[in-house]
Amino acid sequence: MGPVPISPLLTRGLAQLNVRPKRRVPVWAVQPDRWGRKLLMAQRSRHRLEVPAFSSLPRGPRQKSSDKYGVAHTTMRTKSVLAFLAIFIAFYTAAAQDVHNVTLKVAVVDKDLNVKNVPKFLLTVAKKDTAFAEWKIATGFDGVAMMTLPAGSYVVRSNEALRFGESEYSWSADFKVVADALTVVELSNDNAKVTAGSSAPRRRMSEAAELFKTLRHGVVTIEGELAAGSGFVFDERGLVLTNHHVIEDTNDIRVRFDKKTAVRARLIAKDVERDLAVLQINLAAFADSHVLPLAKTNGPEPAVIVGEHVFSIGSPAQQDKILTTGIVSKIDPRSIISDISFGKGSAGGPLFNSVGEVIGITTFRVEEREGLTRDSAKDSDFAGIIRIEVAEPLIAKAREIAATKGTPSAELMPYIPEGLFPIETIKTSLTSSSFAAGQYISDVKDYQVRYMTPVYKFYMIEKDRIESLKIRARRNKDKGKHDAGEMFNDLRVWKEYAGELAPAVDILALPETTATMKSMALSAITNMTVGYSTPLDHKYKADFSQMKLLCDGKEVTPVRRTKTEIARDLQNYYKTKKRFTYAGVYTYPYEVFAPGKCSEMVVHVFSEEDIETPIVSTVTDAIKARIWNDFADFRSKAK
Repeated sequence: MGPVPISPLLTRGLAQLNVRPKRRVPVWAVQPDRWGRKLLMAQRSRHRLEVPAFSSLPRGPRQKSSDKYGVAHTTMRTKSVLAFLAIFIAFYTAAAQDVHNVTLKVAVVDKDLNVKNVPKFLLTVAKKDTAFAEWKIATGFDGVAMMTLPAGSYVVRSNEALRFGESEYSWSADFKVVADALTVVELSNDNAKVTAGSSAPRRRMSEAAELFKTLRHGVVTIEGELAAGSGFVFDERGLVLTNHHVIEDTNDIRVRFDKKTAVRARLIAKDVERDLAVLQINLAAFADSHVLPLAKTNGPEPAVIVGEHVFSIGSPAQQDKILTTGIVSKIDPRSIISDISFGKGSAGGPLFNSVGEVIGITTFRVEEREGLTRDSAKDSDFAGIIRIEVAEPLIAKAREIAATKGTPSAELMPYIPEGLFPIETIKTSLTSSSFAAGQYISDVKDYQVRYMTPVYKFYMIEKDRIESLKIRARRNKDKGKHDAGEMFNDLRVWKEYAGELAPAVDILALPETTATMKSMALSAITNMTVGYSTPLDHKYKADFSQMKLLCDGKEVTPVRRTKTEIARDLQNYYKTKKRFTYAGVYTYPYEVFAPGKCSEMVVHVFSEEDIETPIVSTVTDAIKARIWNDFADFRSKAK
C-alpha cells in the first residue's frame, strides 16, 4: 500500500524539520510536496524519526525574524510544532507497539502437597510507569488467566484474599513482558502474603462446593405437565439442555430459576431415542443466570478420566439446588458410570468434571408400560449419565435453529407466596366435628372438581386413618380424653421440606367412572333371561386434556400445570382390572380466591374426546369462602 498523508497541519510542521529515517522504529517515510518541501508520510515499515537540533531548523518562507517588540516568532513556533509532534509520536508509537501473550497461574499447595488450582479468582494487572493502565481479569476453572500486554514492567495483585485451609493468601508480584519471549506469572504459596486465619475451627469446603456457588446459577428446574426435572443453560441465546421425557406431551413448558422466577420455554430440538431435548428461554428474566461451560471433547486431554472426582447439580421442583458428588468408575462410548446418586427431580441436570466443565447429562426415568390395560404394571426405574458427546449433534442443530428465531418472552410466571402453611390450622380443622369435606368438591359432567387447600389435601391423604382414630377416640371416651395427635404423624418436617404445606390451592379435575354400555346391556339381557345380572365392566368417563380457571372471563395463569396418572382396580365382569387415565392438577396462589376479587369464577375442563368444548364448573361463593377461611391463620402470621 502506498504512503498515506497525515494531517496538513502536521505535515507543514514536519516539513520544516530535517527528518532522516533510520531502521527499527515507527512507520514513517518522507516525500516532497508540490512546493519541494519534505512531508512526513505513514507507511508499513519500521523506522524511527531523528529530529535535528533547534539551530538547524530551516525558516519557513512566511516567518519573520521578530515583531516590533523583538519577540522571536521562529523559536515560539518551532517549540509549538515540536510539542505537538512529540505528543503525536508518543501516542502513535504506543498504539503501534506489539503486544505479547501473558499467562497468569494461581495455585496453592495443601499440607499433603496436593496442588489446588484456584478458579474464578479476580486479579488486577497494572503498568508500573503509569497510573492509568490497569486491567482486571479472572482465572478460569483451571486456575489460569491469559491476556496480551505490550512490553514493559507490570505488577499483578489479588483483588481479595484467598481463604485456603486455616490461612488467607494474597499476592502482589512484579513481572516484565519482554518482546519475543514467553511470559508466565505463577502465584503460589512461595510468593504469597500469608495471614493466619481465625483460631476457631473452620469448616472445610470441597472444590465441588466452591464451584457450586457459581455453577448453580446455570442449573434450572424444568416443569412439564407429566413430569418435572432439571436442566442447564449452555448458550448465551438461552438454550437449555434437559431430558426429553421431562417435557414429553407438554403444551406449556416452564423453566424456573428460583422460587420466584419462572418463564415459559420454547422447544427447539429433541432426540427421543437418546432422551434429550433443547429448550430456549429469555435469559433477561434472570440477571444472575450463568452459562455453563461444556467440556471440549476434541481437545488434547480427555474431558473426563476414570477415577476422577465428579459432581452434579440438580434442581428438583419446590426445592433448592442440590449438590451430589462421586467418582468415575467406567467410561463407555455413550455413558459414564459413577457412584454418584441423584433422584428423579435431578433428571436432565449436568454432570461436571473436577474443573467444573459439563461432561454429561443425568437421566432418571420410569420405563414405559407395555400397555395401559395390563393386569399388572411394574415400573422399571433407570438411572444413568449420558456423555456430552452424545448430545453434540443435537446441540449443533439447536444452535442453528435458534439463530433463525426470535427471543422468547421474558414474562414472569406467578409464584407461590413464601412461608409454610401452619400445621396447627390443619390439626384444628380436622379435629373439629364440623369439618365438612364436601365443601371442597364440585361435581360436573364426567368429572369431580376438588379445591385442595393444605387442609383438604392432608384429609384426602389420611382420611381413612383419621376417621378410624376418631371412632376409636369416641369408643375410649370413658377411659379419658384421647390424644388426637396420633392422626398427624405424617405432618413432619419432611412434608414441609417436600413442599406439601405450601400456601397454595391445587384444583384437581378427576375423571369419574361408569359402566360400559356393552356390559349394561349384557347384564339386562341375562337378568331377563335367567334372572341373574352379570357383573358390569367399568371404565373412566373421560380422559383429561387441560383446564382453565377464568376470573370474569379472563384466564388466570397457574403457578404449575400438571397431569398425574391415576390407576384404579375397576370391576371387569367377573374380575378386577387396573385402568389408567390422567387427572389434571393446576396450582394457583390462594389470593386468587379472595372474596370480591371475581364476580364470576368458573373452571373449564377439556377432555381428549372433545378438546374444543369445555365442561364448565362454577366456583361458588361458598367454595371461595371455604378456601379463604383455610388461609386465615397463614395471613395473620404473614403480617
